Amino acid sequence: MKSAIEELTRLIENQEKEFLSISEHEFNAKPNPEKWSKKEILGHLCDSASNNHRRFIMIKHSTSPVKIESYAQNDWVAANQYQEEFTHVDVIHLWKLLNKQIINVLNSCTTLDFEKEFQKDEQTTETLGWLVDDYIQHMRHHLEQINQK
Repeated sequence: MKSAIEELTRLIENQEKEFLSISEHEFNAKPNPEKWSKKEILGHLCDSASNNHRRFIMIKHSTSPVKIESYAQNDWVAANQYQEEFTHVDVIHLWKLLNKQIINVLNSCTTLDFEKEFQKDEQTTETLGWLVDDYIQHMRHHLEQINQK
């Protein structure tokens, strides 16, 4: 898992610089009214970080597989009002700090912690290590969307 934590650390550092080079206007632009702006996509990644931070801690400290609940991502983005209430720099800094918090939690995990299982759905269990990899993969997908010109 050390390589996953290192990858997450690199992503955060490299992307912060990339994001700060994007203008507020470009960050706020919506491809159409139903689609998220780059700022809202990054806000969604903040919501993902917030939810996964909690999940990572719950699994780390569990003695038996915990059930992980999904969340209504569109409702979270709307409720947090990233588009209307925050500058793009605010959202960038929030994203970075939430992920630094996640990195701290992951650095405190042992090999046994990463092998702990959680209940993904009624039929499926996965490990904390799997969830960390899935979190990074999800982040990469949305970072590619933001970085498209």
